[in-house]
Amino acid sequence: MNMSRMRKWLASLLVTGVAAAGLAAAPAQAASDTVVLGFSLEPLSLDISGTAGQAIPQVLLNNVYEGLLRIEPDGKIVPGLAESYTQSKNGLEWTFKLRKAKYHDGRSLTAADAKWSFDRVLNPADTTVLPAQKAEFKNVASVTTKGNDTVVITLKERDNNLLFSLTQRGGVIFKAGTTNLATTANGTGPYKFKEWNRGNSITLVRNDEYWGAPAKTKTVVFRYILDATALSNAMLSGQLDVLTTVAEPRLLSTFKANKKLQVSSGTTNCEVVLSMNNSRAPFNNKFVRQAVRSAIDKKALIKTAAAGYGTQIGSFVPPTDPWYEDLTGLFPYDTKVAKDLLKKGGYPNGFNVQLDVPPVFYALDSQEFIAASLKKIGINVTLKPVAWGEWIDRVFVKGNYDMSIVCHIERNDMSIYANPNYYFKYDSAEYQGLLKKASSARTPAAQTEFLKKAARVLAEDSPSDWLWLLGNNQVARKTVTGFPMNSVGDAYTVANIVKG
Repeated sequence: MNMSRMRKWLASLLVTGVAAAGLAAAPAQAASDTVVLGFSLEPLSLDISGTAGQAIPQVLLNNVYEGLLRIEPDGKIVPGLAESYTQSKNGLEWTFKLRKAKYHDGRSLTAADAKWSFDRVLNPADTTVLPAQKAEFKNVASVTTKGNDTVVITLKERDNNLLFSLTQRGGVIFKAGTTNLATTANGTGPYKFKEWNRGNSITLVRNDEYWGAPAKTKTVVFRYILDATALSNAMLSGQLDVLTTVAEPRLLSTFKANKKLQVSSGTTNCEVVLSMNNSRAPFNNKFVRQAVRSAIDKKALIKTAAAGYGTQIGSFVPPTDPWYEDLTGLFPYDTKVAKDLLKKGGYPNGFNVQLDVPPVFYALDSQEFIAASLKKIGINVTLKPVAWGEWIDRVFVKGNYDMSIVCHIERNDMSIYANPNYYFKYDSAEYQGLLKKASSARTPAAQTEFLKKAARVLAEDSPSDWLWLLGNNQVARKTVTGFPMNSVGDAYTVANIVKG
């Protein structure tokens, strides 16, 4: 049985099995002061600064850990641990006044903590911080303190991305001297880390000494079920209060038919990316990469792999960004054009390539379609399933791969293509120059224009193929409110969730 048939069979099994068993056979629901959230990918560690993957910030960012600033679901940047901040006239100095807050171990937050946290990121010899985080702060010249409650960030040049970077994991403020980040989490957020039952769940409990509005639910459990069918079954049988991602979009009709459930369809910034290793043949050739893009019928792919729940975008920029431009017409589906591009790139007879497939639904559901599409133009694809930990190490960290599929959800993340060491291995002086000009632009309008130009250069160079933009399809019990409707960053903020 091929993968697509198997997944359809499993989906039918899920529907009939739940219908036969009935909800009466489900385990007892958790108490109203506990909310259980369903996720597929479990973190590899608790080290939010040193381990890649979205699974860690989903749990910890804004819930356990905080930065000077925070980004709201609508994209607005608001104060976090900084109660106020100002910018100097020359744009090179930002001053942040810290609010009175405490770490979960009871020690008060100080400016020295912020300096220590940023110095880790800025120190080139510190290998405990991910390179992608270091790159976000490459324009920072120094971080200094004024007394116990004021932090000053001085830039080498104007940087319009600084405030956004401060809202992400690289901007997290740790307690100075912390060394055990992988196994524990001592933050300032509305929730405390309680326990990690590896292979099953992570539990957070309300921080009753939080500086801001208290979390609305006492206990939040992040429940991990890798298999998409089992995850959906857990929602249907009452084991979960919120299914944070519907891994099988074709099952949405089943959830909608259940009177005890509500289906939420929000927006994301999550681009499903067909990654190509630009540092090795044949993908070091632009025409080959363009051929791949022309060979895949995106509309048919979205219908096949995502049951139609997805948006064709044509570039790495989601429609929610101000510099979005519809570039879907650059490389429309055309097998003749694709074959001509392959010939132009020096591969008239095609080639053999390996596609590493991580255990995430969009990759599993699209792999066969992609392989069949590329076969039509002479590219023979070997599908290789890889575990999530292996994918992180071999593909993301070491860049030892040909092709892969992964969803990038970082907001305002065009900068990752400006880093030639990032796993795409894309190195364009023109693109890097445009990103630099955008970063130092003196007005938002000028920044937008530079980013539009950069997006077009990126789309034409085709270092990746952008398959579709994920919708944020969630399912919750009708008694549950306050869960984030949209997904526009790495965090899954839980402080407002209530189960009635």
